[in-house]
Amino acid sequence: MRELYLLLRGNSAAYQTLEELRAEGFNATVLSAEGLRHAIEYYPEDHHFFTLRHYEKKEEVEMMVCLFIVKDDQLEKIKDTIRRYTNNFKDIKGAMYSQEIKDYEGSF
Repeated sequence: MRELYLLLRGNSAAYQTLEELRAEGFNATVLSAEGLRHAIEYYPEDHHFFTLRHYEKKEEVEMMVCLFIVKDDQLEKIKDTIRRYTNNFKDIKGAMYSQEIKDYEGSF
């Protein structure tokens, strides 16, 4: 088993990429995220990284963090799909990396 982390700038093309991944049978946990620089600059008077005011005032997601757990033989397929829909991260800014899961339990 492998874990694949995918980070994408939040925009309509990023959501379309996730739709395509879902259509190909992949599933992930998707979290909204904000870069440290933007979190500090957005409300410099706040000393917390994330407050309810951030959540209420921010209408769009700056960044999406997606965690996929895939079988070893599916890793290249999902990476190829991501490369295709992001145009190798030129059309949608982001990054991905994967690593082996040495100890996995659960239903897949």
